[in-house]
Amino acid sequence: MFKIVFWYWWALAAVLLVAEMTLPGVVFLFLAIGAAAAGVVLVVVPETSIEWQLAVFAVFAAASALALRPIFRRLQQARAGDATLNSRGQSLVGRTIVLDEPILGGRGRVKLGDGSWSVTGPDMVAGARVRVAAVNGTELRVEPTP
Repeated sequence: MFKIVFWYWWALAAVLLVAEMTLPGVVFLFLAIGAAAAGVVLVVVPETSIEWQLAVFAVFAAASALALRPIFRRLQQARAGDATLNSRGQSLVGRTIVLDEPILGGRGRVKLGDGSWSVTGPDMVAGARVRVAAVNGTELRVEPTP
């Protein structure tokens, strides 16, 4: 008769981890945790019946999904907050800056960080505080701050 040994469960856990790494979403990780737990139980108690092994697999998979779900949700929210990380211009929208040069005829320049940006907006004197309203390529559209 076919007998399941502990490393079968661990091999299943490894296959599920590979599936987790290659496929989108987070589902196979929980199943891998359940399979690994069933393998550990089989190491501790080698005579465990297949029914108990499957029960351990199901319980640990469900428990890990419930326990780790809030953590993965927080990670997703943190990633959403970094949406402008690689979009330097978009990260400037809403920021208040001081004009280094006046805006004349709707155009001017401002130094920001280690760069110089072309700005458009209503005519203003140098030193005026403006808010970045939008970014169009390498040009900032600004508006006066109240």
